[in-house]
Amino acid sequence: MPKFTEQERLLISKRLLTAAEKLFCEHGLKRVTVAEIAQSALIAKGSFYAFYPSKEELYFAILVNCQKDMWKQMDRFLDEQHSLQSRGLVKGTLFFMFDLMNRYPLIQKTDSETMAVLFRKLPPEVVEKHSGEDAEALQLLLKHGVRFTRPIEVVTKTFQALYGVIVLLEEEDELLRGQVLSVMIDGLVNELVEE
Repeated sequence: MPKFTEQERLLISKRLLTAAEKLFCEHGLKRVTVAEIAQSALIAKGSFYAFYPSKEELYFAILVNCQKDMWKQMDRFLDEQHSLQSRGLVKGTLFFMFDLMNRYPLIQKTDSETMAVLFRKLPPEVVEKHSGEDAEALQLLLKHGVRFTRPIEVVTKTFQALYGVIVLLEEEDELLRGQVLSVMIDGLVNELVEE
């Protein structure tokens, strides 16, 4: 394995994330190779593995970075909407977050087939760690006074499943997708959020 200084690692890591996101957005996960990512990031193919064990883990890392950026925006949204009652706040936040997803090209590009590949190829501990990070994001709602009727793990998995449904509806008409999303969010919020 090549040795890099801390400064080189930071620079290469940034180039890998930028180059890979561009390639994944243009061609999708399946059609992009590690060699193409390495070439675009101006490193040797072997050096790629000093940063990521696979292109799937790199793809997932980029998705997680996008999500963390979204959580920062969600926190600002929650601060601005502090006067809403709990159910209205959660409902508004979910719609805000799903609308926000449209501003992230890689999230838009991530379809049900890509998610299936990721969950099949990613190590279970990577997926589990991400579930823990999702639960941490829900702490932002708790910070704003929201109380859930179920344990945070149940709420987390429920919201993850909601995202999965949205991915499955990607080919549907926008109006129909919005109506289905509205019904599901209403039901989930009524079931999971104390008023």
